[in-house]
Amino acid sequence: MTYKKEKNIKNPIDIQKGILIPGIRNIVGKKDFVISRFGPIFRSPMNMETQDYLDFLSFKHNCHWSGLERRGKEAIDGGLDHLREMISVLTNESRPLSERFDTCLEALHGVGHGTLSAMLLVAFPDRYGVWNNISEIEMRMRNLWPTFNPKSSQGEKYAAINDVLLGLADDLKTDLWTLDALWWAERLGGDENGRYYDSWKISILQMVENALCAGKYSNGQKVATTLKNKDVNFSSTIELEKYVQKLLEENNYHCAITDLELHPKGGDPQLHPSLDRIDSNGHYEVGNLQVVARFINQWKSSTPDAEFRRLIALVRDEQRFP
Repeated sequence: MTYKKEKNIKNPIDIQKGILIPGIRNIVGKKDFVISRFGPIFRSPMNMETQDYLDFLSFKHNCHWSGLERRGKEAIDGGLDHLREMISVLTNESRPLSERFDTCLEALHGVGHGTLSAMLLVAFPDRYGVWNNISEIEMRMRNLWPTFNPKSSQGEKYAAINDVLLGLADDLKTDLWTLDALWWAERLGGDENGRYYDSWKISILQMVENALCAGKYSNGQKVATTLKNKDVNFSSTIELEKYVQKLLEENNYHCAITDLELHPKGGDPQLHPSLDRIDSNGHYEVGNLQVVARFINQWKSSTPDAEFRRLIALVRDEQRFP
């Protein structure tokens, strides 16, 4: 399906209103800097260094997408030469888009369509849009989501999605980087009283997006993405957002394990909030989630919650155990 201007679009995007939102305006303002830094690297990746790739995965450097590093850094495990070769495949426009997209998804462990499409955008900003959790949700809500053949590959799906994004950007007379930022407009644009969401609200939205991203994988294998699947058992993203807000309030915006005060933005990045599954083998569902400091989530990994709390108590030289 390609984009059709006459299509019955629900909740049309208001560019003028969206661009006034501070968070979106900041992303849009970073466009030229990010594209000029990473575009040449991905178009000619044989000279790319490991740190170049890791920097791109970081919101600090890509200034647009959070959560790419969650699993994207696993691609380094296959070796830098292999990563360079696959990015060369991705950006080789002499081959069909669907083919190169599928090849890279198969060959790069931990790299999903959100990372690959973001690479394509910075490499060729006038030809490729981004397919991630937020853009998919927003496109579905606006009746813009393509209809696929049941046997369509991920690459074939992205090619169809990209056609819609290209047509929409052209209709709105905006660029694909800005369009991708505008998907956040309703989330960042404020409540019914016109108040902008604060930094905690933005942190909650980022935690939810990361949870949805993690929900696409099971035992290292990619699975179909839905708002309610084997990993993310909430009826909608809004319900998950409300539940994360409730968890934060219950712990007075402190880490659920260490009781350290969390920082929504700025300050020490290791104290930024991170959504953790209490039982790492369980689902993203009510009763199995807690908000902890980023470094605690990284340290805990798959360690059973009770055992990890016991070890933290030992480090603190405490005599009490949970």
